[in-house]
Amino acid sequence: MTSFRKRTVQKPIRGTRTSPHTAQVITSSGNPYLDVVIGGGLPMGSICLVEEDRFMTHAKVLAKYFLAEGVLSKHEIFLGSLDDIPAEMLRRLPRPLTDLETEVEQREEQAGSGGAENGLRIAWRYNDLPLVNSEHATAKIGHHFNLMEQMDSMMLYYANTTMWDDSHKEPDIVIAEEFSKSSSPSLEQQPTEDAPPIPTLAAEETGAATEEKASAQEEGIAANNNNNINNNNTSSVATNTTSTKTDGSQQEPPQVFHNPRYGGLLNDIQQLLRDESFVAGTKKNLCRVCLTSVGSPLWYDENFGEDLIKFLTLLMASVRNCNSVCLITMPMHLIAKYDASLVPKIRQLVDYAIELESFAGSERETHPAFKEYSGLLHLHKMSALNTLAVHMPDTTDLAFKLRRKKFIIEKFHLPPELQESPKPDNCSAGRLLSSNSNATVSLDF
Repeated sequence: MTSFRKRTVQKPIRGTRTSPHTAQVITSSGNPYLDVVIGGGLPMGSICLVEEDRFMTHAKVLAKYFLAEGVLSKHEIFLGSLDDIPAEMLRRLPRPLTDLETEVEQREEQAGSGGAENGLRIAWRYNDLPLVNSEHATAKIGHHFNLMEQMDSMMLYYANTTMWDDSHKEPDIVIAEEFSKSSSPSLEQQPTEDAPPIPTLAAEETGAATEEKASAQEEGIAANNNNNINNNNTSSVATNTTSTKTDGSQQEPPQVFHNPRYGGLLNDIQQLLRDESFVAGTKKNLCRVCLTSVGSPLWYDENFGEDLIKFLTLLMASVRNCNSVCLITMPMHLIAKYDASLVPKIRQLVDYAIELESFAGSERETHPAFKEYSGLLHLHKMSALNTLAVHMPDTTDLAFKLRRKKFIIEKFHLPPELQESPKPDNCSAGRLLSSNSNATVSLDF
């Protein structure tokens, strides 16, 4: 017998590929410009934190990109939020572009960038430097979307989605109370009306049995009293142990979170990730977990900081052990006002921390140097998952533009100063010189 075995190559999960830089399985974040910044895509088992701007508009756009990519790649989607309505958010996902529309868009970008380069009068050396978004054309994963149009309803109908907004518990409680109120009287009346008459012999036997049990209990109580009188110390120890046992049996199991919303959300996520298709090592499917506006005022209570840190710690452990990727948006400016020490702790419990600083409502919105951009993008953390080196982009000075059809991230640069400084007038200088000196006197240099 030969020991030859045919080599079988497992097909990768739909919408994923192996990174040529880190040899990790990565998936697209939905935005090709963001994929280039973080090294081609999000590694499997990672958590990406997007810190919301003050008006919470741009972070929601990245969340829609993340969800739309999951729908198009036929991934399992979990969407949880207290501030937004998950069903409404899914209904407004952007429409994917076709291959022809993507080629036309890339040609327009190349033509626009070529025209801008040819028109440079100052800092012409920048023509030789590549833009940050010039590599997204060679990416093998990810799709392009049009923010102006919404995704087809049939695509959303066949998508595997799980939504959480903490609203399903209230109807269940109300229904249970109504059911108990309406059903308990009927259940109590049925045995009295429909039950057959009890025979007298059975009644006498049950009465005799109860009398024997009562007498046995009285004898046991008397014996216990005698033992207690003779041995006070031993009886006190025994009663203490029995009381502690009964108290321990009646106590409920300790709760991890003070706020039950964290526990309910984490249980739903873990229940979904326990599916066999998401087991680590198997290449069946990928689960995308998207949580928006975590840490908003709707989550506040007396133990807000403690519950939030516990939730992120357990969430990281759950996402690491299966085929999943998580995207979280948080209003970090509100959390910093609540407790500034929570900001570095939260960033420590995620793999990627990206802050979106919007120009809306600030002086930079009307400044001519920032008129091309909608805000700045700050990279606070980039982790190395199963690798020795962290991928870093060419530059960390990044800015984003929110256009009508797409969300663009590129290098931040100030526009060149094209206005020439006014030259002094020779005539006025000559007049000033002639007025202060005589024409016949020679000047000493």
